[in-house]
Amino acid sequence: MIPKNIKNLQHESRHLTVYSMGQNTFMVESTTTPTANHIVTVEFDEAGETVRARCTCPWAIHNGIACTHVMAALEHMANYKERTLSFWRTFDEARRQKNKLFHLTDGRDQSVWITSRND
Repeated sequence: MIPKNIKNLQHESRHLTVYSMGQNTFMVESTTTPTANHIVTVEFDEAGETVRARCTCPWAIHNGIACTHVMAALEHMANYKERTLSFWRTFDEARRQKNKLFHLTDGRDQSVWITSRND
């Protein structure tokens, strides 16, 4: 499932605390259960343009793509390169931004597009 309110989720993700647990593994706070955290793993293809991310939250477990925890983890990674990410439901929306483009996929037929710009 692709989130319908992707910009709201993007805004919420920027307020989550993210802890790096290794090169591509992150612990992200849960806003719905304050005593819990979610684990996010991120993988890039060889070209670095396709991203596959998994999360332990209920949305992701039920085939959701681009939960706030994944967005927060990806934004955390981008911060190290002094970049800011934006998430888009369609390729056309993302392409209009004229920034570096990434493809977030669940490995099936669902996709979210990410643009990256310098801070």
